[in-house]
Amino acid sequence: MLSEVAEIRLCETPDRMIMVVRGISGRRARNIALLAVQECRKKMPKMSGASARRIQPIYGKGYFGIWWADSYVFFQDHGIRPFTMRSLKGKTIPMWISDPTGQMRAKNPKAKVRTTQSGVVQVLIFRKATNPGAPGRIGVREMGRPGTTPGRIGGRIAKGNVGVKWRHPGLSPRLFLNNSLSLAAQWSGILPVRVYLCDSAWRSQLDTRK
Repeated sequence: MLSEVAEIRLCETPDRMIMVVRGISGRRARNIALLAVQECRKKMPKMSGASARRIQPIYGKGYFGIWWADSYVFFQDHGIRPFTMRSLKGKTIPMWISDPTGQMRAKNPKAKVRTTQSGVVQVLIFRKATNPGAPGRIGVREMGRPGTTPGRIGGRIAKGNVGVKWRHPGLSPRLFLNNSLSLAAQWSGILPVRVYLCDSAWRSQLDTRK
């Protein structure tokens, strides 16, 4: 069974993904859109779950799809390349660190703790982002299991750390939007061919396509 199909991007900052099926009724389109949203909420990454709750179905005669309220949902879905966070230099940065063993909570009993919607326990810590070229830049982190240094936690900043300036590691594409919409179509007896990434002007954009 197919899980993703070809995507056509019609705008710079899309807020919806649409599948066009000529002749489909509005009622059937609604049912497929609801199924796609249900599947999407299961697959997408969740901290508080707020962005997942704001995902909504969109549908009408001849089309169905998924609409998202938060712009970062698109980047979670399609991923981003690693980049240097130059705007952080000299600032104190709050960071939520996963604490599966409870070691961070034992060391910082007054630290704020949260549990994500996915069930991961995290502790709030603070790190100073150094100026460009300054020592102590984050270039090395502890390896994950089984190569973690004894007494250390995988993913934490390693001792004697030098390297590049603060960098966002990027995000790998998850394609939960495409996957959910394509599966919902297949479960409903429709063979998906393509989806459109677009915004509120999608009707005119599609109508002018040859």
